[in-house]
Amino acid sequence: MISKIRSFQDTWLVKGILLLTALSFMSLFGISGYISQSGANRPIVRVDNIEITQDEINHQLNEQISLARKFLGDETEISDTTRNAMLQEIVQNNLVNAIMQKTAEDNSVVISNELIRKIIYSQPEFMNASGQFDLDKMRRILSLSGNSEAKYIAALKRDIIKQHLVQTPVMNMPLATVMDPYLAQVDSQRKIFEYVVIDPNNLKIDRKISEEELQQYYQDFAPQFEEAESRDISFVEFSIDKLSQKISPSDEDIAAYYQENIDSFVVPENRYILQMVFQDKDTADKAEAALNAGGDFFKVAKDIAKQDRTSTDLGNVSQDMLIGDLAEAVFALKKGDYTSPIKTGMGWHIMKVITITPKKETTLAAAKAKIIADIQKELAYDQAQEVMAEIEDKIGAGATFEEIAKEYNANISKVAGLKEDGSAKSVTPTFKNLVSSSDFVETAFSYNQGEVSQVMETDMGFAILKIEKINDAHQKDISKVRNEIEKMWAESEKSAIAQEIVNDVSHDLEEGDKFADVARRFELSLKTTSPLKRGEAFAKLNPSQLNDIYHEKIGNPRIIATDKKIIIVMPSKIVRGKSSVSAEKIDALRAKAKAEISQELANDLIDAYASNYKVRVKYKYLGL
Repeated sequence: MISKIRSFQDTWLVKGILLLTALSFMSLFGISGYISQSGANRPIVRVDNIEITQDEINHQLNEQISLARKFLGDETEISDTTRNAMLQEIVQNNLVNAIMQKTAEDNSVVISNELIRKIIYSQPEFMNASGQFDLDKMRRILSLSGNSEAKYIAALKRDIIKQHLVQTPVMNMPLATVMDPYLAQVDSQRKIFEYVVIDPNNLKIDRKISEEELQQYYQDFAPQFEEAESRDISFVEFSIDKLSQKISPSDEDIAAYYQENIDSFVVPENRYILQMVFQDKDTADKAEAALNAGGDFFKVAKDIAKQDRTSTDLGNVSQDMLIGDLAEAVFALKKGDYTSPIKTGMGWHIMKVITITPKKETTLAAAKAKIIADIQKELAYDQAQEVMAEIEDKIGAGATFEEIAKEYNANISKVAGLKEDGSAKSVTPTFKNLVSSSDFVETAFSYNQGEVSQVMETDMGFAILKIEKINDAHQKDISKVRNEIEKMWAESEKSAIAQEIVNDVSHDLEEGDKFADVARRFELSLKTTSPLKRGEAFAKLNPSQLNDIYHEKIGNPRIIATDKKIIIVMPSKIVRGKSSVSAEKIDALRAKAKAEISQELANDLIDAYASNYKVRVKYKYLGL
């Protein structure tokens, strides 16, 4: 079960988009309990009474896609291949988690909140500069990763259960020292491969498609030749910017806005600070003495406070960012000075000022243009809501699309042949992004011909649409798709010819013919590799394919499809490696072998746990 669903787990994006492992402090810190709710949808994964629904799987997929775009950019394209890989990984994780949960329940494996609390309290990334656990910092880190406290705790418990049920039993598997020479020999041995590449694109077809075949393709692949439904739309977009330009705030309004938002126009004094923190005054006094003797602040912090450079460097801070006593003392210092030890609830502090950035204030006169723009935008949004409500009422009262456009002095724009994928036969370039947006397309396909839509918000303001014409889906005329059919037929013919060649070559090799003779017979170019170590690439084979053929016996042909080509490859010779290597190399080889054996045993152990339950996985509900 587990081994059959790993085909996409090496995909770079799937491995690169890793949500932080994690769990909820809601119960650990006295906050209300976390209740998971899932949509009542068809189950994708079922392990006895444990079900993971379609909604849950899709929710996890959307989270991963969102996180991918957060780190890689909002414009990141998620291809079908990547999406399927992500779904495969999500389904696999959910399946293993369900098996582990069921096994833990049946074997009374319980992870206490106290253990979870101790683990979380010990995580370095959740500690502040004083080495104390910081709940706010933990929450910020989880938030940045798109995670929640609840999921963090749940995932941590799952990891501990896996450690107990799977990882611990298979760790430290014995590997006899008598195997050392063989490990060295296998690692250093090389193999020579012979192979031919059969590219269907380079094959010739000695006939043309018949009219009967053309008609048959046209019928058999009818959905592929269908012209999707499209719509001709008239629309009006009301711009917030245009509304704002008509607003002229008074001097009184501008002055009031300035006072109400004075913090936005004043940058307080900032100081670049270094700090040392001690648990007792004696050690703090010792550090102060070292500084008084001319010691470097970072060196004293390292030697006496036992702090690294990151912990010592606080960076730029304003006065309100420091605790009361510290704030007053630090902001009374001159540049380059440091405080005597100051006691707070966290210990004894010595603070040093490196640089001082004076307070900066933008005057009303200098800020006036920005204030006017801000007021205009705020009032324009309020006005827009009123206009939207007015238009909604007029539509409800029976006003026509043209009457509304005329009353509000708005230009009517048009898009012809809009399809559900956002493409269109013709549209003004200015409105291309608007017309292809999901909201516009959804609105356009939610009304019947002749109807006017409700008001729809856009990036620039809001809009209303009128459905001028619905062009129903229909099959394209055969004359318009003839070239497409001929191309499909040619590809099919070439693939059939290629398969015949593959079958004949494989048959002759199995009969004992030499590879060179068979290649010559079928006019194929036989290639021979240099002696290759395990994993060394050739013929654009991927790591999995290389691993498979490396384990193939000498003289056994293997057929591999890659990049629309077919490769017939056969190991032809083994070049023996050294059986004697350094002790360091042996240690590395033993560690690698143990890791590979442990992974296989872990997979087998999970399969063994799964065999105790009724396990079902419904990929088809996910479109896989």
